[in-house]
Amino acid sequence: MPISIQTIDSHFTRTEFQTQLREALASWENPPAGLVEKTIVYVNTLSGELISLCKEVDDEEQIEQTVAIFYIELKSRWIALNTRVNYQTFRTGACDVESAFRASGVSLLLADVESLINQDDIGKITDFLAQPIRRAA
Repeated sequence: MPISIQTIDSHFTRTEFQTQLREALASWENPPAGLVEKTIVYVNTLSGELISLCKEVDDEEQIEQTVAIFYIELKSRWIALNTRVNYQTFRTGACDVESAFRASGVSLLLADVESLINQDDIGKITDFLAQPIRRAA
């Protein structure tokens, strides 16, 4: 089913997501001063980019494709952030907290975007993104 710009706009500006994001980030033990707010701005900037892009497209069938492309970009960003955090932790016993916070925020946004995409498409995207990993193994 095609997605309207109104659906995108209301989906990513709803209070429930903002509350969930704030609570998830604030639940970290002793978050550095200002990092929760900084991460919320980062995540909202990402969702704002999707809203803005969809407004430019303004065609329901193309919006669906645009959301899928954004999902690929976002999932790739999440994978990169997690790779950084995991390797830092493995090598030094600690990671860059800002990267970890961003990974958390992007993870929540990713799940939110995923709710707008057909599950078969999500499976195909996940398989596609795993290809370089499978070849290297």
